[in-house]
Order: sequence, then structure tokens, then C-alpha cells
Amino acid sequence: MADLDAVRARSFGAVAASYDAYRPRYPDRLVDDVVALLPGRRVLEVGAGTGIATAAFAARGVDLTCVEPDPEMAAVLTAKVGAADVHVTTFEQWSASGFDGLISAQAWHWTDPETRWANAAAAVRTGGVLALFWNDDRYVDQRIRAAFTAAYDRHGIEVRTVEEQPDDGDLPEEWRAGLDRHFADLRTHRYHWSHRMPVADFVARVNTSSAHLILPPEVRADLTREVTATLTGYGDDVELAMVTDLVTAVRR
Repeated sequence: MADLDAVRARSFGAVAASYDAYRPRYPDRLVDDVVALLPGRRVLEVGAGTGIATAAFAARGVDLTCVEPDPEMAAVLTAKVGAADVHVTTFEQWSASGFDGLISAQAWHWTDPETRWANAAAAVRTGGVLALFWNDDRYVDQRIRAAFTAAYDRHGIEVRTVEEQPDDGDLPEEWRAGLDRHFADLRTHRYHWSHRMPVADFVARVNTSSAHLILPPEVRADLTREVTATLTGYGDDVELAMVTDLVTAVRR
């Protein structure tokens, strides 16, 4: 993992409570679909964060072992999902096998591309399921995207999105090659839903992104003031047309 990526990947703990409060959840249909694919209930979650996905799967009777490298994020997870077996470490530094499935919500892009597919294959038993999923924002009011783009440009901020699956549903070659080595029955699915929140909540959520967290505090404060003032001029709420992508495959 590149140095900047490593810094970004470890930046969330400072805002663990806000992350848990403001980050979007995942569609119930997605959770139900993944659970239906599992050949058993023993599942490894990689990059579990504060347990946003963990809680949804635990509520459906899944027995979760969670790997989360940030102790502050893991503390929120442990308090929320007491039944989960939580390990404060990276996926690369941890090993176990025999799981019926491996899930990763909004976190697989932080794993090491050189080892993640082999590590996933080692963790999941034959016939077990790999399920990777993530949310992406689509602004209903395009002025919001324009406002963010202009603000980022003024502050010299380059923002990279986390979604890995292009709009045409195809996967990056690195993903496909890694999956093909160890997994079969590769499938992708996209869920569409909507989410509305007050401007203040939306800005608080944006400030849990790694691109914002690595900014100098004074730059982040200035950006927050600018974005809040701009968005408030468009109304009290921000409406998002959410897209959640799911990639599943079965261990050979």
C-alpha cells in the first residue's frame, strides 16, 4: 500500500463516533442476499470499522470474526456488537481459515493488492462466499457536486472515490484476475436507494472521509465553513440517490 494510502487508511479512529453516527448503512436486501448465499454462519469481516455492516449481519444470526486495525474504531464496534470476535490488526498480519464467508464493507480498497486475494482464499473454505460491497453517493441536486468540486479546487484538494466497480458493472482487471485464481461464480449486483439528511449531518459525514481527515485542521475548518454556507443556500437537507455495489464469488 502506498504511504499516502496507509495514512488515509489509519485516519478514521480520530472521528470514530462521528463515523458510526453519520456514515450510511447498507440496504437490507443486500444483507439478506449475502446471508442467503452463505453455506454456513461463520464469517470473517475485513476492515469492520465501527460495525455498521457487522450489526446488520449479526442481527441475522451470523457468527462474526472481525479484523479492524484501528483500536478506536474497534472499540466502537465491540461496544455495539458484543457478540463479535474482534481482532485489532490488519488483514495482512492476521490469519485463520475455515470460514463460510468473508465480507468487507467499504474497506477492501484498503487491503494490499499483492496479497488480498490469496489471503481471502486462505481464510474461506471450499464453497464459501466472498462478498465485497460499498456505497457511492449520487447527488440529486448537481449544484452540490459542483460546489464540492469548486471548493476542492480552491483548496488544492484531490479527492479519490472508493468505488471499484465502473458504471458499466465491469470489474478492474486486477480484481478479476485475483478472483479468477481462487474463486468461481463471480457476480455483481447494484442496489439503488435514497437517503436524505440535514446539511449539518451531511457535512459531518463528509468530514469522516479520509481525504478530509488528512487535511491540516485549519484547512479542514475553512473547507467545512465554505461547504456548509454553500449547501445551506440550497435548502435544509441534502438528498442522495445512493448506489451500493456488491461483488460475490465462491471459493473453488
